[in-house]
Amino acid sequence: MTKYINGLLLIGAIAIFSSLLGDWLMQWFQLEALTIAIIMGILVSNVIALPKSFKPGINYALKKLLIYGIILLGFKLNFEAILGLGWTLILWIVAYMVFVFLVVYILNRYLPVGSKLAALIGVGSSVCGAAAVIALAPTIEADEEDAIIAVSIVSFLGAVGVIVYSLVASMVSISDVRFGVWSGMTLHGVAHALAGAFSRGTLSGEIGTFVKMTRVLMLVPVSLALSLAFSKHVNTTKRAKVPNYVWLFILMGILNATGIVPGVIVVVAKELSNVFILMAMTAMGLGVNFKDIKDKGVRAILFGTILFTITSSVAFLLISKGLMV
Repeated sequence: MTKYINGLLLIGAIAIFSSLLGDWLMQWFQLEALTIAIIMGILVSNVIALPKSFKPGINYALKKLLIYGIILLGFKLNFEAILGLGWTLILWIVAYMVFVFLVVYILNRYLPVGSKLAALIGVGSSVCGAAAVIALAPTIEADEEDAIIAVSIVSFLGAVGVIVYSLVASMVSISDVRFGVWSGMTLHGVAHALAGAFSRGTLSGEIGTFVKMTRVLMLVPVSLALSLAFSKHVNTTKRAKVPNYVWLFILMGILNATGIVPGVIVVVAKELSNVFILMAMTAMGLGVNFKDIKDKGVRAILFGTILFTITSSVAFLLISKGLMV
Protein backbone atom coordinates (compact mmCIF):
# COMPACT_ATOMS: atom_id res chain seq x y z
CA MET A 1 0.00 0.00 0.00
CA THR A 2 2.96 2.35 0.39
CA LYS A 3 2.93 3.24 -3.31
CA TYR A 4 -0.62 4.56 -2.95
CA ILE A 5 0.04 6.80 0.07
CA ASN A 6 1.00 10.04 -1.69
CA GLY A 7 -1.95 10.01 -4.06
CA LEU A 8 -4.47 9.00 -1.38
CA LEU A 9 -3.22 11.69 1.03
CA LEU A 10 -3.62 14.34 -1.67
CA ILE A 11 -7.09 13.05 -2.51
CA GLY A 12 -8.04 12.98 1.17
CA ALA A 13 -6.92 16.58 1.66
CA ILE A 14 -8.86 17.82 -1.38
CA ALA A 15 -11.94 15.81 -0.36
CA ILE A 16 -11.96 17.24 3.17
CA PHE A 17 -11.45 20.78 1.87
CA SER A 18 -14.28 20.28 -0.65
CA SER A 19 -16.65 19.07 2.07
CA LEU A 20 -15.86 22.06 4.30
CA LEU A 21 -16.14 24.50 1.39
CA GLY A 22 -19.46 22.94 0.33
CA ASP A 23 -20.88 23.39 3.83
CA TRP A 24 -19.71 27.01 3.92
CA LEU A 25 -21.11 27.84 0.48
CA MET A 26 -24.48 26.35 1.48
CA GLN A 27 -25.28 29.72 3.06
CA TRP A 28 -25.67 31.24 -0.42
CA PHE A 29 -26.19 28.43 -2.91
CA GLN A 30 -26.03 24.63 -3.19
CA LEU A 31 -22.85 23.22 -4.65
CA GLU A 32 -22.20 19.64 -3.62
CA ALA A 33 -18.83 18.51 -2.29
CA LEU A 34 -18.63 16.02 -5.20
CA THR A 35 -18.68 18.84 -7.75
CA ILE A 36 -16.24 20.98 -5.76
CA ALA A 37 -13.88 18.01 -5.45
CA ILE A 38 -13.88 17.48 -9.22
CA ILE A 39 -13.22 21.18 -9.88
CA MET A 40 -10.45 21.26 -7.26
CA GLY A 41 -8.90 18.13 -8.74
CA ILE A 42 -8.91 19.63 -12.24
CA LEU A 43 -7.32 22.85 -10.96
CA VAL A 44 -4.59 21.01 -9.06
CA SER A 45 -3.88 18.69 -11.98
CA ASN A 46 -3.52 21.52 -14.49
CA VAL A 47 -1.76 24.12 -12.32
CA ILE A 48 0.68 21.90 -10.44
CA ALA A 49 2.96 19.33 -12.06
CA LEU A 50 2.28 16.38 -9.77
CA PRO A 51 5.16 13.90 -9.31
CA LYS A 52 4.64 10.42 -10.78
CA SER A 53 4.55 9.00 -7.25
CA PHE A 54 1.01 10.39 -6.89
CA LYS A 55 -0.40 8.49 -9.87
CA PRO A 56 -0.80 4.99 -8.29
CA GLY A 57 -2.91 6.39 -5.45
CA ILE A 58 -5.04 8.46 -7.84
CA ASN A 59 -5.63 5.44 -10.10
CA TYR A 60 -6.46 3.27 -7.07
CA ALA A 61 -9.11 5.73 -5.89
CA LEU A 62 -10.63 6.08 -9.35
CA LYS A 63 -10.73 2.37 -10.16
CA LYS A 64 -11.06 0.58 -6.80
CA LEU A 65 -12.62 3.01 -4.34
CA LEU A 66 -15.24 3.97 -6.92
CA ILE A 67 -16.25 0.32 -7.30
CA TYR A 68 -16.43 -0.16 -3.52
CA GLY A 69 -18.49 3.01 -3.25
CA ILE A 70 -20.93 1.87 -5.94
CA ILE A 71 -21.40 -1.55 -4.33
CA LEU A 72 -22.12 -0.01 -0.93
CA LEU A 73 -24.39 2.52 -2.61
CA GLY A 74 -26.78 -0.39 -3.05
CA PHE A 75 -27.74 0.11 0.61
CA LYS A 76 -29.22 3.48 -0.42
CA LEU A 77 -31.44 2.11 -3.18
CA ASN A 78 -34.97 3.47 -2.92
CA PHE A 79 -36.98 0.62 -4.45
CA GLU A 80 -40.28 2.40 -3.91
CA ALA A 81 -39.16 5.38 -5.99
CA ILE A 82 -37.57 3.11 -8.61
CA LEU A 83 -40.70 0.95 -9.01
CA GLY A 84 -42.71 4.14 -9.32
CA LEU A 85 -40.79 4.95 -12.51
CA GLY A 86 -42.29 1.95 -14.30
CA TRP A 87 -40.81 -0.52 -16.77
CA THR A 88 -41.21 1.96 -19.61
CA LEU A 89 -38.15 3.78 -18.30
CA ILE A 90 -35.96 0.83 -19.28
CA LEU A 91 -37.36 1.01 -22.81
CA TRP A 92 -36.56 4.73 -22.87
CA ILE A 93 -32.99 3.99 -21.77
CA VAL A 94 -32.61 1.53 -24.65
CA ALA A 95 -34.21 4.04 -27.04
CA TYR A 96 -31.80 6.74 -25.86
CA MET A 97 -28.79 4.51 -26.51
CA VAL A 98 -30.06 3.73 -30.01
CA PHE A 99 -30.53 7.46 -30.55
CA VAL A 100 -26.91 8.14 -29.50
CA PHE A 101 -25.58 5.72 -32.12
CA LEU A 102 -27.91 7.17 -34.74
CA VAL A 103 -26.46 10.63 -34.06
CA VAL A 104 -22.95 9.10 -34.15
CA TYR A 105 -23.65 7.62 -37.59
CA ILE A 106 -25.03 10.88 -39.01
CA LEU A 107 -22.36 13.03 -37.37
CA ASN A 108 -19.57 10.82 -38.72
CA ARG A 109 -20.81 11.46 -42.26
CA TYR A 110 -20.49 15.24 -41.90
CA LEU A 111 -17.60 15.37 -39.41
CA PRO A 112 -15.71 12.13 -40.17
CA VAL A 113 -13.34 10.80 -37.50
CA GLY A 114 -13.29 7.17 -38.65
CA SER A 115 -15.92 4.50 -38.06
CA LYS A 116 -14.14 2.79 -35.15
CA LEU A 117 -13.26 5.99 -33.28
CA ALA A 118 -16.82 7.25 -33.81
CA ALA A 119 -18.18 3.95 -32.48
CA LEU A 120 -15.96 4.12 -29.39
CA ILE A 121 -17.00 7.70 -28.63
CA GLY A 122 -20.60 6.53 -29.03
CA VAL A 123 -19.99 3.61 -26.66
CA GLY A 124 -18.42 5.88 -24.06
CA SER A 125 -21.30 8.33 -24.37
CA SER A 126 -24.12 5.78 -24.25
CA VAL A 127 -22.96 2.99 -21.93
CA CYS A 128 -20.47 3.79 -19.16
CA GLY A 129 -17.74 6.14 -20.26
CA ALA A 130 -14.09 5.16 -20.41
CA ALA A 131 -14.78 1.72 -18.91
CA ALA A 132 -17.06 0.86 -21.83
CA VAL A 133 -14.49 2.10 -24.35
CA ILE A 134 -11.82 -0.11 -22.81
CA ALA A 135 -14.17 -3.10 -22.63
CA LEU A 136 -15.48 -2.80 -26.18
CA ALA A 137 -12.40 -1.65 -28.09
CA PRO A 138 -11.25 -5.29 -28.57
CA THR A 139 -14.73 -6.19 -29.84
CA ILE A 140 -14.21 -4.07 -32.96
CA GLU A 141 -10.42 -4.49 -32.95
CA ALA A 142 -9.92 -0.74 -32.65
CA ASP A 143 -6.42 0.72 -32.80
CA GLU A 144 -4.87 1.58 -29.44
CA GLU A 145 -4.67 5.23 -30.50
CA ASP A 146 -8.42 5.34 -31.22
CA ALA A 147 -9.14 3.80 -27.81
CA ILE A 148 -6.90 6.33 -26.04
CA ILE A 149 -8.50 9.25 -27.88
CA ALA A 150 -12.03 8.01 -27.08
CA VAL A 151 -11.18 7.45 -23.40
CA SER A 152 -9.67 10.93 -23.12
CA ILE A 153 -12.63 12.63 -24.78
CA VAL A 154 -15.44 10.90 -22.88
CA SER A 155 -13.58 11.33 -19.57
CA PHE A 156 -13.08 15.03 -20.22
CA LEU A 157 -16.63 15.66 -21.44
CA GLY A 158 -18.04 13.69 -18.52
CA ALA A 159 -16.14 15.84 -16.03
CA VAL A 160 -17.28 19.03 -17.77
CA GLY A 161 -20.80 17.63 -17.85
CA VAL A 162 -20.82 17.13 -14.08
CA ILE A 163 -19.94 20.79 -13.53
CA VAL A 164 -22.58 21.97 -16.02
CA TYR A 165 -25.27 19.67 -14.61
CA SER A 166 -24.46 20.79 -11.06
CA LEU A 167 -25.06 24.40 -12.10
CA VAL A 168 -28.23 23.45 -13.97
CA ALA A 169 -29.49 21.55 -10.89
CA SER A 170 -30.19 24.78 -9.05
CA MET A 171 -31.69 26.53 -12.09
CA VAL A 172 -34.29 24.13 -13.52
CA SER A 173 -37.69 23.42 -11.99
CA ILE A 174 -38.01 19.73 -12.91
CA SER A 175 -38.45 17.22 -10.09
CA ASP A 176 -35.54 15.50 -8.36
CA VAL A 177 -36.63 12.19 -9.89
CA ARG A 178 -36.56 13.59 -13.42
CA PHE A 179 -33.21 15.29 -12.85
CA GLY A 180 -31.82 11.97 -11.59
CA VAL A 181 -33.10 10.19 -14.70
CA TRP A 182 -31.55 12.85 -16.96
CA SER A 183 -28.17 12.65 -15.22
CA GLY A 184 -28.13 8.85 -15.09
CA MET A 185 -29.19 8.56 -18.71
CA THR A 186 -26.89 11.10 -20.36
CA LEU A 187 -23.64 11.59 -18.43
CA HIS A 188 -20.78 9.45 -19.66
CA GLY A 189 -19.12 7.38 -16.93
CA VAL A 190 -20.57 5.89 -13.75
CA ALA A 191 -18.66 8.43 -11.66
CA HIS A 192 -19.96 11.29 -13.80
CA ALA A 193 -23.58 10.13 -13.59
CA LEU A 194 -23.44 9.72 -9.82
CA ALA A 195 -21.83 13.11 -9.26
CA GLY A 196 -24.31 14.84 -11.56
CA ALA A 197 -27.36 13.13 -10.07
CA PHE A 198 -26.36 13.64 -6.43
CA SER A 199 -25.82 17.36 -7.09
CA ARG A 200 -29.61 17.67 -6.89
CA GLY A 201 -29.98 15.63 -3.69
CA THR A 202 -30.27 12.10 -2.30
CA LEU A 203 -33.39 10.99 -4.18
CA SER A 204 -32.03 12.31 -7.47
CA GLY A 205 -28.75 10.50 -6.79
CA GLU A 206 -30.46 7.18 -6.05
CA ILE A 207 -32.58 7.38 -9.21
CA GLY A 208 -29.57 8.43 -11.28
CA THR A 209 -27.56 5.50 -9.94
CA PHE A 210 -30.28 3.01 -10.89
CA VAL A 211 -30.60 4.46 -14.39
CA LYS A 212 -26.83 4.40 -14.87
CA MET A 213 -26.55 0.79 -13.69
CA THR A 214 -29.24 -0.12 -16.22
CA ARG A 215 -27.09 1.48 -18.92
CA VAL A 216 -24.08 -0.54 -17.77
CA LEU A 217 -26.14 -3.72 -18.17
CA MET A 218 -26.48 -2.79 -21.85
CA LEU A 219 -22.77 -3.50 -22.28
CA VAL A 220 -23.45 -7.02 -23.55
CA PRO A 221 -26.13 -6.22 -26.17
CA VAL A 222 -24.07 -3.24 -27.39
CA SER A 223 -21.08 -5.56 -27.69
CA LEU A 224 -23.15 -7.95 -29.80
CA ALA A 225 -24.48 -5.14 -31.97
CA LEU A 226 -21.00 -3.74 -32.63
CA SER A 227 -19.67 -7.19 -33.43
CA LEU A 228 -22.42 -7.55 -36.03
CA ALA A 229 -21.84 -4.06 -37.43
CA PHE A 230 -18.09 -4.66 -37.84
CA SER A 231 -18.40 -8.41 -38.61
CA LYS A 232 -16.74 -8.06 -42.02
CA HIS A 233 -13.58 -6.61 -40.50
CA VAL A 234 -13.13 -8.16 -37.03
CA ASN A 235 -13.08 -11.40 -35.09
CA THR A 236 -16.65 -11.58 -33.72
CA THR A 237 -15.81 -14.10 -30.97
CA LYS A 238 -14.82 -11.31 -28.58
CA ARG A 239 -17.56 -10.21 -26.21
CA ALA A 240 -17.73 -7.75 -23.34
CA LYS A 241 -19.09 -8.81 -19.93
CA VAL A 242 -21.21 -6.94 -17.43
CA PRO A 243 -18.93 -5.84 -14.54
CA ASN A 244 -19.38 -7.80 -11.30
CA TYR A 245 -19.90 -4.61 -9.30
CA VAL A 246 -23.27 -4.10 -11.04
CA TRP A 247 -24.60 -7.40 -9.67
CA LEU A 248 -23.12 -6.71 -6.23
CA PHE A 249 -24.74 -3.26 -6.22
CA ILE A 250 -28.13 -4.85 -6.90
CA LEU A 251 -27.49 -7.57 -4.29
CA MET A 252 -26.71 -5.00 -1.59
CA GLY A 253 -29.96 -3.21 -2.42
CA ILE A 254 -31.96 -6.44 -2.14
CA LEU A 255 -30.28 -7.39 1.15
CA ASN A 256 -31.07 -4.00 2.62
CA ALA A 257 -34.69 -4.24 1.46
CA THR A 258 -35.15 -7.54 3.31
CA GLY A 259 -34.26 -5.87 6.62
CA ILE A 260 -31.92 -8.69 7.67
CA VAL A 261 -28.83 -6.46 7.72
CA PRO A 262 -28.26 -4.83 11.14
CA GLY A 263 -28.96 -1.11 11.18
CA VAL A 264 -25.46 -0.18 12.34
CA ILE A 265 -23.94 -1.99 9.35
CA VAL A 266 -26.28 -0.18 6.97
CA VAL A 267 -25.31 3.20 8.46
CA VAL A 268 -21.59 2.41 8.21
CA ALA A 269 -21.99 1.12 4.64
CA LYS A 270 -23.77 4.31 3.56
CA GLU A 271 -21.10 6.53 5.13
CA LEU A 272 -18.27 4.52 3.56
CA SER A 273 -20.04 4.78 0.22
CA ASN A 274 -20.11 8.58 0.57
CA VAL A 275 -16.41 8.70 1.45
CA PHE A 276 -15.29 6.32 -1.32
CA ILE A 277 -17.33 8.09 -4.02
CA LEU A 278 -16.10 11.53 -2.91
CA MET A 279 -12.49 10.31 -3.11
CA ALA A 280 -13.16 8.77 -6.53
CA MET A 281 -14.62 12.07 -7.79
CA THR A 282 -11.50 13.87 -6.57
CA ALA A 283 -9.33 11.35 -8.39
CA MET A 284 -11.40 11.84 -11.53
CA GLY A 285 -10.70 15.57 -11.43
CA LEU A 286 -7.01 14.94 -10.88
CA GLY A 287 -7.00 12.74 -13.97
CA VAL A 288 -8.16 15.52 -16.31
CA ASN A 289 -5.28 17.13 -18.17
CA PHE A 290 -6.22 19.87 -20.64
CA LYS A 291 -2.98 19.52 -22.59
CA ASP A 292 -3.54 15.81 -23.20
CA ILE A 293 -7.09 16.48 -24.36
CA LYS A 294 -5.97 19.23 -26.75
CA ASP A 295 -3.29 16.98 -28.23
CA LYS A 296 -5.77 14.18 -29.05
CA GLY A 297 -7.29 15.97 -32.03
CA VAL A 298 -9.60 18.93 -32.36
CA ARG A 299 -11.94 17.14 -34.77
CA ALA A 300 -12.52 14.21 -32.38
CA ILE A 301 -13.10 16.57 -29.45
CA LEU A 302 -15.58 18.57 -31.53
CA PHE A 303 -17.29 15.31 -32.55
CA GLY A 304 -17.74 14.22 -28.93
CA THR A 305 -18.88 17.67 -27.81
CA ILE A 306 -21.54 17.98 -30.51
CA LEU A 307 -22.74 14.43 -29.80
CA PHE A 308 -23.07 15.13 -26.06
CA THR A 309 -24.79 18.47 -26.62
CA ILE A 310 -27.39 17.05 -29.01
CA THR A 311 -28.21 13.87 -27.09
CA SER A 312 -28.24 15.50 -23.66
CA SER A 313 -30.43 18.40 -24.85
CA VAL A 314 -32.96 16.13 -26.56
CA ALA A 315 -33.13 13.88 -23.47
CA PHE A 316 -33.66 16.90 -21.19
CA LEU A 317 -36.43 18.22 -23.43
CA LEU A 318 -38.27 14.88 -23.38
CA ILE A 319 -37.80 14.36 -19.64
CA SER A 320 -38.78 17.92 -18.70
CA LYS A 321 -41.97 17.55 -20.76
CA GLY A 322 -42.82 14.35 -18.89
CA LEU A 323 -42.55 12.13 -21.95
CA MET A 324 -39.93 9.80 -20.43
CA VAL A 325 -40.89 9.83 -16.77
